[in-house]
Amino acid sequence: MQFLLRNEETTLFNGDDSLAMLEELMLQKACRRVAVFTGRSSADRSGAWATLLSALRYTDCAVVRFKDIPAEPDMQTVENMRRFLIQEQPDCVIALGGGSVMDAAKAAYITMQTQLPLAECFGSDRISQAFPGKKFRRIIAIPTTSGTGSELTQYSNIVNLPGQVKQLISDPVLVPEVAVLRADFTASMPRNVTLATGCDALAHLLEGWLNVNMDDGKEYINQAAAVGVDLLKNYLPQLLSGAQELQARKAVQIASALGGLTIRNKSTGLPHLLSFSWFGRIEHGIAAARLLPAAWRYYIGRPAVAERTQEIASVLGGSTPEEVITAYEKLLDDWQVPRLKDFPELTAALLETTCRSAGANRMKLDLAPRPVPLEASANILKNILNEAFK
Repeated sequence: MQFLLRNEETTLFNGDDSLAMLEELMLQKACRRVAVFTGRSSADRSGAWATLLSALRYTDCAVVRFKDIPAEPDMQTVENMRRFLIQEQPDCVIALGGGSVMDAAKAAYITMQTQLPLAECFGSDRISQAFPGKKFRRIIAIPTTSGTGSELTQYSNIVNLPGQVKQLISDPVLVPEVAVLRADFTASMPRNVTLATGCDALAHLLEGWLNVNMDDGKEYINQAAAVGVDLLKNYLPQLLSGAQELQARKAVQIASALGGLTIRNKSTGLPHLLSFSWFGRIEHGIAAARLLPAAWRYYIGRPAVAERTQEIASVLGGSTPEEVITAYEKLLDDWQVPRLKDFPELTAALLETTCRSAGANRMKLDLAPRPVPLEASANILKNILNEAFK
């Protein structure tokens, strides 16, 4: 299966034979040296690292590994990864891990090839504009969590420690060349990670579906989002209850990929923007999911979004826009998603910083389903945060 973003295509290998397909691809590419990025221990605990090594054993590839990637990779982490790539000079780069690993690998590989400082890559299409028409090598993404959808997106979120905010690179040159889905790689996720990543996938699906600004020629994306939300509603509760059915894992992984496909084509909005300065204090997926109702109530002040919300009722329930949002909130409560007020680390001072730092990701203000003028952003975002913390 293949997905296209402008001129950048992703080939998707899905199912029990997906690693065999990857092995065949590596042979076709005559790859002789592979760099693999992983988290510090998750790929070992899940067995994904050993399984990948086994799959590559007949490819005649030398495999080198970098695993010092924290849960919230910052700019220095990406620089260390870039230096590793310069030293090893691999033919292919594989990211085996969750969204943090995939995002950091994207950033490291592109800065290694362009020699651009990472700080100059933040924003929209900055790399494509600096190198018009140039084709870059792209990562092979193998997710071990089901939530970020990074295996299908053009995004890389990296922590800017001096600015105390996550910053986003959005550029088609970051789209992975290949995505490999293996549901068994997600089976070792503890309940809290399953919940947080499931919430992230849900936020992606709904935020993209609500984004009426980017509908042109993309009705199929809205249909994909509807399927993804339905899959999460039906299968995520099984995993949260402790069931280890592989079928449920497969369904949730597909929902996550559909979330990635959705935001690959239709941008996320204010919930993602507001959570960028909360790294290390609350799981990103929990934050985005719990911020969505307050942002959604702001969005429906635009008639086109209120109409779209009525369409979403076909999956979530409700007969008015407010009832749809309430049904969404009930879904989160049924999943036992913590509320924002349950996190004492989200202090009043941090919330003030959150409102002030919005300009660092201005494209999120512009691309929201109901755009936020920069000059009014602090007050609008403050009102949304107050609503979210009620």
